[in-house]
Amino acid sequence: MKESHEDGQVPMHVPLSRPWFDEEEPRAAAEVVRSGWLISGPVVEEFERRFGSRLGGVEAVAVNSGSSALLVALAALGVGPGDEVLVPDMTFVSTATAAMFLGARPVFVDINLQNYCLDPKDAERKITPRTKVIIPVHYAGHAADMDEIIELARRNGLRVLEDAAESHLALYRGGAYTGTIGDVGIFSFTPSKPMTTGEGGMIVTPDPDLAARCRLLRNFGDTEKFRWEMLGFNFRMPEVMGAIGLAQLDKLDRAVTLRRAVAARYTEALRDEEAVILPTLRTPDDGNYQLYTIRLRLERLALDRDAVIRALEARGVGARLYYPPLHLQGVFARDGDRPRDDEFPNAMTFDRTALSLPIFPMLSAAEQEYVIAVLRDILRAHRRQP
Repeated sequence: MKESHEDGQVPMHVPLSRPWFDEEEPRAAAEVVRSGWLISGPVVEEFERRFGSRLGGVEAVAVNSGSSALLVALAALGVGPGDEVLVPDMTFVSTATAAMFLGARPVFVDINLQNYCLDPKDAERKITPRTKVIIPVHYAGHAADMDEIIELARRNGLRVLEDAAESHLALYRGGAYTGTIGDVGIFSFTPSKPMTTGEGGMIVTPDPDLAARCRLLRNFGDTEKFRWEMLGFNFRMPEVMGAIGLAQLDKLDRAVTLRRAVAARYTEALRDEEAVILPTLRTPDDGNYQLYTIRLRLERLALDRDAVIRALEARGVGARLYYPPLHLQGVFARDGDRPRDDEFPNAMTFDRTALSLPIFPMLSAAEQEYVIAVLRDILRAHRRQP
């Protein structure tokens, strides 16, 4: 692809993500507004029913965000003061802070460098008598090592909360959907996800009693009108979110198919780049490519990862690290102390070398080719000479 910089303009701008909206989302939202029923009514209930059905018939509980889903799910599992929750060191912050709001302590676990998810072997080393829950995160929409995690949890009497915020319709080893394998799973519907309601989240579980507890917790612990039998939250999903969710659910399969097609194009184009480590899946359906994350072999480049990101952005290509290690964040410091970096060698390697490229359902062929051309140009221009 030829580029022209003679006028000083960036030839194309390709964002990291873009929600897939058409006329259906505003139509559905307008119908809710006209109905006058705005909070947790029949539309949200239909969204719950259809989402649970799409994942194989699990119970589904809609809430106002993925972070709220984590907090409600942990509370429903009985997590409280003095408990410990195992969390991968590399994930979004709310996976860990949800435990803190309940008085529990997040204990960070290193990731592996195959799928960038929680390392079951390091998780086993971090278990103590206080450990109550393990939270595997299906990073970038790629399924974590659930067989090993479930076996570890059973041997140690732990509950499993799957953070499937990013992994809509990913099939673990071609079998069960992520989010439905452990005791409970959560999804997020922020704008970069395969489907979005703007904000919003969903809790899923095969356990009707656990689902009933989640429904109470999301709505003040209200067993009936003005009867509060337990401490709860105000985490209800608005009807407008539910309406948008139904419209998005109708095209979720297509959205995931399109993401996989973009990922396949990137992988084909970049497989011969010696400075790039590409993402891999166990099976074609093992991930949904919520993110397309590569790592750089810095020993083969004359610049670091942050410089590569700056060079991409200077030419209109969105790029970012998802996410920095949590043990480095000030919110988790206790008395000015934090875990040592050498406890998390893989997360620290990821932190130095990883970046995500633009990927979303309606990413055009021209945009894909531009991303590929710009990245190739940067890597080859800064290849370290032997």
